[in-house]
Amino acid sequence: MPTQTDVEMERMDRSMEQDRVEGRNAILGALPEEEWQLVRERCQRVSFHEGKILQPAGAPCEWLFFPTGAALSLMAVTQEGLSIETGLIGQEGMVGLRQLFGYQNQSLECMVQHGGTVCQLSLSWLRRASLPVFHELVLRYAGYRLGELAQTSICNRFHLVRQRLSRWLLTAGDRTGKQELEFTQEMLSAMVGARRPVVTSLIGRMQSEGLIEYRRGCLIIQDRSGLETASCECYAILCDALAEYLRGLPSRQS
Repeated sequence: MPTQTDVEMERMDRSMEQDRVEGRNAILGALPEEEWQLVRERCQRVSFHEGKILQPAGAPCEWLFFPTGAALSLMAVTQEGLSIETGLIGQEGMVGLRQLFGYQNQSLECMVQHGGTVCQLSLSWLRRASLPVFHELVLRYAGYRLGELAQTSICNRFHLVRQRLSRWLLTAGDRTGKQELEFTQEMLSAMVGARRPVVTSLIGRMQSEGLIEYRRGCLIIQDRSGLETASCECYAILCDALAEYLRGLPSRQS
C-alpha cells in the first residue's frame, strides 16, 4: 500500500507533468524528452507566498528557480536601504543565471512578488548534469535578459515616474496573468525607485482617471489600453523582445 509520501510524490509528478504539457515555464517546457526526464527527477515544486525573500543579496546560492505560477522580483539594494527592481521574472524565465555561469553569490535580492508555484533545481546538480539543450535555452534567455536590463536602465534614467509605474503595472499583469495585483504603495515605490508620496499621488490620479482601482494592498487594472498610453515606449519594446525570445524556443520533442 502506498504511503502518504508516495501519494504526495505521485501528485507532484502529475502536477509537474501537467506544467510540462501546458508549457507553464518556457525553459523547462522547451526541453527535449530525454533531458526533461532527468530534470523532472530532480525538480522540486514549491509554493511561496508574496513577500518571501528567496535569496538575499550577497548570499551563497544553492538553487535555481523556474516560476510556474509565481512572479519573482530581482531587487538592487543600496547600503542606505534604497531599492529598485531590475527584473520581474515569470513563467518565461528563471532566477540564477549568474550562479549557473560560475559565480558563487547572488548579487541581487530575489523576492516573491506574486505568490505561486516555483520549480527549483539544485545548482550543484545542474553544473554536473549533461544537459546540452538546457544550456542552449539558458544562453538564449540570458541574451533576452541583457536586452531587458539595458532597456529598463534607459527607462529608469530618462522616463517619468508615471510612465515607469504604468509600464511596471502592465508587466506585472503580464507576468502573473492577472489584473488584480496585491501590492502596497511601499512595495510599488521600491519597484519603480520613487519616493512613496510621489507614488501615492500618482495612484490617486490614475484612479481618478479610471486606469486603476486601488484598495489597501490591492490594485486592479481597469483600463489596459489607457495604461499603455500612459506608459513610455519601453513597454512595447520589451513586449516585442519577449515575443522574439519565445518564438525562438524549440518545440517540444518526444
